[in-house]
Amino acid sequence: MIERVTKAVIPAAGLGTRFLPITKAVPKPMLSVLDKPTIQYIAEELVSVGIKDIVIVVSPGSEVIGKHFGPAEELEERLLSDGKKKLYDIERQTQRFNVKFVVQKVANGLAGAILCAEKYVKKEPFALLLGDELMYTPKGKEPCMKRLMDVYLKTGKSVLATMEVFGDDISKYGNLGIGKDIEGAMEVTEIKEKPSVNEALSNYALVGRYVLTGEVMGMLKKLPTRRHEIELTDALDELAKKGKLLAAPFEDVRYDVGDKFGYIRANVEFALRSKEIGRQTKEYIKELAQKL
Repeated sequence: MIERVTKAVIPAAGLGTRFLPITKAVPKPMLSVLDKPTIQYIAEELVSVGIKDIVIVVSPGSEVIGKHFGPAEELEERLLSDGKKKLYDIERQTQRFNVKFVVQKVANGLAGAILCAEKYVKKEPFALLLGDELMYTPKGKEPCMKRLMDVYLKTGKSVLATMEVFGDDISKYGNLGIGKDIEGAMEVTEIKEKPSVNEALSNYALVGRYVLTGEVMGMLKKLPTRRHEIELTDALDELAKKGKLLAAPFEDVRYDVGDKFGYIRANVEFALRSKEIGRQTKEYIKELAQKL
């Protein structure tokens, strides 16, 4: 019987050096898109697909992330006494997640971050969502994580999200060798980490959403350290060569909020969708475009 996915890991221990000096004092996962930190968008994505138990892997000195998801009694009392019930409800929404935190004391890569969550995940299947990537799906369409979970439940295999990239962008991502179609997904035959265009296996790139089987934790523990890091791609490539890895295309909007332009793009587009300031933002962009 295939176990259901009830737990998720969010690696969020990166130092955010591309965003210095703000990340000297503010952890990268707390950088906001519009009025909400990126880490909360990812937690909300999980709750929307029924995953309630979340492990966030943080770097030392990231206590503010725990504070964000914890109680704020003085603030709540002030909001209620001032009659600001709507703002009170917004603040309370940050406490609806069942979040545990674990500190990645040694900066040894993505696989090292995942291993920090082993005591919570154990040998169970788990969702993995990278903290630098936001996935936007319009209302009425199936979220990326929901599709991955459905494929996993049908096949019992690990499954990752993929998108097509072209030209020089190919060398920015893990690259997938693609085989036959299986249950609405594609068989992954091999993975190369950031190959040149000439070495690419296909145009399919690995993006930051996964559902991984319980065996993956054991595989990560056996991986060698390369350049001071343990590479998740090594374990995924091993799964692929055993016929145990699938890829499901993601066709909606992905934002790389670990990149400055991707971060700005996310803020602009989320602002355009906002009921509160969407119209103002649209008019401002029109006015600005005339001056460029």
